[in-house]
Order: sequence, then C-alpha cells, then structure tokens
Amino acid sequence: MNNLSEFQPVKQLPFIFGLIGLCLGLVVTFAFLSGDAQGRVNLLYLLLLFVFLPVAGFLVTMLALLFRSGSGLAQKFLEIPIWPQPWQRQVLLLRHSNVKSAWLFYLSQLLVLSLGAGCLLAFFFMLLLNDVSFVWRSTVLEAADLLPLLNLLAIPWSFWSEAQPSLALLQLSQDFRLASQNNNAQFLGQWWKYALAAQLTYNILPRAVMLTISRLVYNAKRSASLADKVAPPGLRSIHNHMPEEGALAPIIHELARPYVLINWASAGTVPLDYLTKNFGSPVQVENMSLEGAGSINSALLSTYSEAILVVLVKSWEPPMGELKDYLESIAGSGVICPLDWDSECVNNIRMLHLDEWRRFCGTLKNWSVLAPVEVL
Repeated sequence: MNNLSEFQPVKQLPFIFGLIGLCLGLVVTFAFLSGDAQGRVNLLYLLLLFVFLPVAGFLVTMLALLFRSGSGLAQKFLEIPIWPQPWQRQVLLLRHSNVKSAWLFYLSQLLVLSLGAGCLLAFFFMLLLNDVSFVWRSTVLEAADLLPLLNLLAIPWSFWSEAQPSLALLQLSQDFRLASQNNNAQFLGQWWKYALAAQLTYNILPRAVMLTISRLVYNAKRSASLADKVAPPGLRSIHNHMPEEGALAPIIHELARPYVLINWASAGTVPLDYLTKNFGSPVQVENMSLEGAGSINSALLSTYSEAILVVLVKSWEPPMGELKDYLESIAGSGVICPLDWDSECVNNIRMLHLDEWRRFCGTLKNWSVLAPVEVL
C-alpha cells in the first residue's frame, strides 16, 4: 500500500469541482446575457463569453503545458482555506508524488469544462424561458466590419447553413439608440444557432478532449506509480529498490507495525512526544552515540524482529558517513525520520533538507524517509 491508495477523501473533489464549475457557469451566463428591459442581448457580449474567453483560456493552458509553469487553476482553488482539514491533509500526500501534476491538471480541466456546461445550460434556459432578441451595438464598427470576423469563426460549422452569419442579418441586428426594431424581432432570434455552434466549437469540445486526455494521463501515471512501488509487509510506501546514484528515496507518512526508535539525534522530549503522538509509543527507544553504536545491534534486532526500525535525526544537519555505515550494518531496511524542532515544538521541514535526506536514503537499499504530513 502507498500514499496513492490512501488518497481517499479527495475522491470527492471531482464532484465538488464539477459542481463549482457548473454553478459559476450558470451565474456568469445569466449575468452576461440577462438582456435589457426589452429582452435584447448584446451579440458582442455573447462572442466575448462563448468564444474569446474560452479560446484565451485554452491558449493559457497550452502555454502552461509547454513551459511546465504555474500551479494551475485547481491548485489555486485548493489553496483557498475552505476545505475540510482531512481533505487538506490528503492533498498534501501528493506533494512529492509523481501523479500530483496529472491529478491537478485533470481537476482543472474538469472545472473549466463544467463551467462551460453551466454556460450552455444557462443559455438554453434563457432561450426557453424568454423571448430573446440578439442585437449588437458599437460606436465605431459597422456590419461590414464585423462580418469577416463572424465568417472566420463560423468556418468549423460551415456545413450548418442556418448557423451562418450574413450581412443582411447583421444589419437588421444592429441596434441604434433611436431605432425601433419591433418589425425585425422575428429575425433577431436567429443568432441562437450561431451562439450554440460557437459554444460547442470553441469551449465544450476542446475542453472535453482535454479532460479525456488528462484523465488518461492521470490513470497511466497512477498505475505506473502503483506498479513501481511494492511495499514490504507492514510498511507503507517503501520502494523496494536498488540504490541509484542521485535517486530520491520515497516518503512515507504512516507506520503499520510497531517500531523501534533509534534516537541518533539525542533528541529530548519535544520530538519524542511528537513521534508518540503521530505513530504511537515505540516498543524500544535506544539513545545512540557514535562510540557505542555497534554494541546493541544483534540483541536489538533479534528481540524486535517484527518491528520497523525508525532512526530519528536532525533535519538541518547533513547526513554523515558514520550514519550510513551504521545503517548498513544493523538492518536491511527501515526509515529515517528527519525532524526540525526547538525547545517548544516541532517545526516544518525545509524542502532542501528533506530532499537531502531523501538522496541519502536513495543510496541505501530499502530505506525510506518518514515524514508526518503536518511538517511538510
């Protein structure tokens, strides 16, 4: 078992993100297209909402993927302090996982597609419940100026003749301040087909494709990670690997068996109480020193053969060669727990220090880094 299999509460996030996107789409569309007292909706607002904003968002997504930059829309939402504490803890489990980016990208695409679906649903509600007339107003543009752009946008659905713009329809749709358009009302509603085709082409279909791809990528990375991480009995998320130069050892967050604590750091009550609070009381605590490191090895391992070996170290101190020699001499596997503490409490571990200990464990066979979620 590993961190991914413990990622349970976050399974509800796709539904939550989908619901948020749907509600946002409904609110935004009703606000943009509510129309005036005569039920007239500005066609240029419609193009802004259904074409230009989705296209701009899609281009931003492509650039982010190309340059691998930014934390993504889903990450921004998850940083808002509104989520339940257990969910926040579970999300933190993915911080050092190779599926994090794929998972967040999938959530982002789901959010944006749901927003587009909300826009489409609100658009249908508006057509069903109101007699809508689509007009356009501009101080500097004329119908002949706007027609080439509308024709260009309509190329993808050129097979749908009824959803194509025309100069006559544009001229009839132009709203002048003093002009009465009651005689043209029967023509002004024809723009809904163009608006529907624009939404499907520039918003719904591209985001549906991106959502499908993101889901496939996430599933592939998750499967690869699960297959690559085979845990020994009773120890979660330990990567049974041969040492590789520069390899980062995996991080685990829980212990599924009793453990023996090697107090290599000669730590006091603050970190020891913290470990007891998070992982339970150790079956044995050995306060180590370099001079006496080898005297208790055989007796310790034979007495607690079923226990996990946990070595407490100071996260801010670099790993020493003596520690590596000691670990290689006493056991074939175990975990190193680097903690940062002061006289009052245990502090967050700096990522620089954590990565250094992960590289150190990466040089050992079947050794991992133990780090409670709260200190990451």
